Amino acid sequence: MNTTDQPGRDTREYRYIDSDKLFSSYREDLARRSVETVAIDLEAEFNLHVYGEHFCLLQIFDGHQEALVDPRAVSMDLLRAFLEDRNLLKITYDSASDRALLFRTQNIRMRGILDLRPAVELLKFGKQGLSAVLEETLGIVPAGGKKKYQQYNWMRRPLDPGAIVYALEDVRHLFALQQHLFALLQEKGLLERYILENLKVQDQDPQTGRRPGFLRTRRFQNLSARDQAFLEAIYEVREGYARQENLPPDRMLPNRTLLDILEGRVSLDSLRPGKGVSAGAFASMIGEMARLRK
Repeated sequence: MNTTDQPGRDTREYRYIDSDKLFSSYREDLARRSVETVAIDLEAEFNLHVYGEHFCLLQIFDGHQEALVDPRAVSMDLLRAFLEDRNLLKITYDSASDRALLFRTQNIRMRGILDLRPAVELLKFGKQGLSAVLEETLGIVPAGGKKKYQQYNWMRRPLDPGAIVYALEDVRHLFALQQHLFALLQEKGLLERYILENLKVQDQDPQTGRRPGFLRTRRFQNLSARDQAFLEAIYEVREGYARQENLPPDRMLPNRTLLDILEGRVSLDSLRPGKGVSAGAFASMIGEMARLRK
């Protein structure tokens, strides 16, 4: 058993699960205690520190005990069985991006979801991020340094103690938040409407196959067909080298620079590799882009 121990924060025990044996034991413990509802969240890498999207951490709270599960050390088949279990209710907050990530990267369809975000939307909260909602409803002020851990590298091991506090706080209060929001929904006669909206969350297919946001902007749409084709082509070249070097695409060559190349504000031969980018790979990428320009 581990503990969180941060200045000014409470100290709590949590389970750190980084093997199939520990995860199987954890599930057996849930069954033995007849746990039918848990709060869950996950942390992921989205092209911030390495290339691509990665499922990095699963946080679970059963109302009494917190757990952190390392998906890089636990069999994905075991995690799939847990996340797709229809008999285990999973309280979440704004699960759309998590569901999409799990489906895109692991072909997991999370089931048995009780997503609290539709309740907040029905109740017309002014600020609908989880931290703002917790502060407004339960008076819970976000932990210090929260912004810092929004940029944290969740692929690192061991996890920073502050990152552990940050991750666990995203599930620690979901049971209490659910009770508070359901009382408000009942009071306003919106509970049945919420049930319907939550069912819609489960019915929606996770978003996959969408074009990158960079290629869906109004600026891109306003380009000529020829310029769109060239920008897409150099974008794909950049993606290929970023994947090869396992670097965030923007570190290989920022999106804004791709636009500068298209619009003639910078020349390809004036570009130089950024920090951590192989000179050889960069030169090869620029050469490939130059051939597309001809």
